[in-house]
Amino acid sequence: MDRRLFVATIATCCVGATAGCLEETLEEVTTFSASPAVVSQESTAETGYEYQGTREVVREYDVARGFVETRNYASTYRRTVEVPLDIFDEDETEAGVFGVLTTPQVSIGDEQFNPIGELTSEQIVGRVQNQYEELEIDTEPTARRSVEMLGGSITVDTFEGEATFQGIDEVDLFVDISQPDRDGDHFVITAAFPDVPILDVDAEADRVDAMIEGIEHGDGVDAEIVDE
Repeated sequence: MDRRLFVATIATCCVGATAGCLEETLEEVTTFSASPAVVSQESTAETGYEYQGTREVVREYDVARGFVETRNYASTYRRTVEVPLDIFDEDETEAGVFGVLTTPQVSIGDEQFNPIGELTSEQIVGRVQNQYEELEIDTEPTARRSVEMLGGSITVDTFEGEATFQGIDEVDLFVDISQPDRDGDHFVITAAFPDVPILDVDAEADRVDAMIEGIEHGDGVDAEIVDE
């Protein structure tokens, strides 16, 4: 499994769920745009995660009564560590991947909704798992915790799984997912890191929490837009 694509897959799966919810409500071309979200440089320096850029994920839908475009943003981060050669047969490997996807609130007439916001964490896990033959994630969360983000508390669900990674079978994996709403946008926050002897699982979870606490959101954030 290429965990660098993990968050991008979640973004594609989630945004693709939008069209079916709009078919009966649109009468003309309409564009909805989220604001990007990134993690502060202070938090990335503290956690060791490196910013990989922000993808602008645009989806266009030709629905029954019109046309809609949604503009979404997915920022990704990864952390690498040096490892003994007999573990992964490389000098270093990814110790974790973190991403934050923002999707817009859809307003049509007097109605406001976010189709992606209707997906549960379990449904997101299922969609991602369908994209990876090498990935198997439990369908129910094994833990839940609260983390501060943008002035409020959010809930983070933890799922356990297994993945084939760099030629090694059945590497245990932890996947964190949270879906808060802030400032008119729906967030899908994801993180994944392996459960291997060279990593302290509790410390990795603390790093994820620090990344969440360092999230900045708005049209004025310093987001580097990269190609898909």
